[in-house]
Amino acid sequence: MELGNHSGNSATVDGAASAKPKRKKLKGKRAVVRWLKFFRWKKKKEYERMTPEEKILYKLRKAQRKEERLVTALKKIEPAESAETTHDPEILTPEEHFFFLKMGLKCKNYVPVGRRGIYQGVILNMHLHWKKHQTLKVFVKTFTPEEVKEIAAELAKLTGGIVLDIHEENTIIMYRGKNYSQPPTEIMSPRVTLSRKKALDKSKYRDGIRAVRKYIPRLEQDLELLHAQAGIKAENRNHSVVDTENTNIDNVDSGNLSNLQLECSDKLKELLDRSKELSDGESSTDSAIATDSEDLSDIFETDSETEAEDKEKQNLYLDQFEKFPVESEGEPDDFEEHLRQISNSRKATAASENNVDSPNFDEVDQIFLRAASLLKKKRR
Repeated sequence: MELGNHSGNSATVDGAASAKPKRKKLKGKRAVVRWLKFFRWKKKKEYERMTPEEKILYKLRKAQRKEERLVTALKKIEPAESAETTHDPEILTPEEHFFFLKMGLKCKNYVPVGRRGIYQGVILNMHLHWKKHQTLKVFVKTFTPEEVKEIAAELAKLTGGIVLDIHEENTIIMYRGKNYSQPPTEIMSPRVTLSRKKALDKSKYRDGIRAVRKYIPRLEQDLELLHAQAGIKAENRNHSVVDTENTNIDNVDSGNLSNLQLECSDKLKELLDRSKELSDGESSTDSAIATDSEDLSDIFETDSETEAEDKEKQNLYLDQFEKFPVESEGEPDDFEEHLRQISNSRKATAASENNVDSPNFDEVDQIFLRAASLLKKKRR
């Protein structure tokens, strides 16, 4: 069995039509599954080896191819517009329009329109409701307000009814017409509309196109951001190269400055050496003059300047009065020590008096004396 569908996946990214060699026929279901697994593994490894930019481009091209495929499939499944279906609605007066609109808002009969949209069963249900009711509600909840207006216009064209109003952007209120008569089955379920299965396929294609058209701008934005980041990195590299060149130039300039500083330091050293030699000569002359002045002072026996300064510094202060002896009549300078001496002398005199008055008694005598003193105190 040949796998012609899978050959399209292995085409180049640009989609150039080229002659492809025929594959060998795969015998059995296991061989087909094994080949598909190997093909998916190969594609996965190729995707992992890609750079971030290549990954985004791969996703973008894949999404564009998917959009083209869905658009072509949707065009194939949509029915061709026939010139026979013409819609000439009746004209209603404002009073009639107001009356039928109020009736339609109060009525409870309705027809739902789901994800499949308009197909043969929807139109048939509307005519069955109009058999006994003049007005009808059509609930459309899975479409945008613009798509709801398009559905209302298409329903009016296919059924021959009158659209009174679109309530809350999801409810179409329709009137069957003044001279309504139930049409034949060919008109109640027109061939222009799709069957139930094809309507479901159409809704799938429509949702896929909507999702892909939201995804493609996001990928383009990511690609632009990646290019911008690459440009910023390149500018940073250029700035770093310029900075390194400037640092090299600064290093060369600093080397020249260091050489100049070394030359200046050598000159300064020479000048300092000369100044030291001059200072040594001056110090020798000063020392010779000092020796001559000392000799003269020894001859005339004059006081030197240092001795005069010492005499001026030796002034008479109050600290020197402490050195003189203080005449005190055996009394200490500190008042607390004086009180202590007085208390000690009183204790010594009292002890001596007790020793003189009291003779030497035994322990027994002392006990009797204490007892007698206690009795005296109690009697008092």
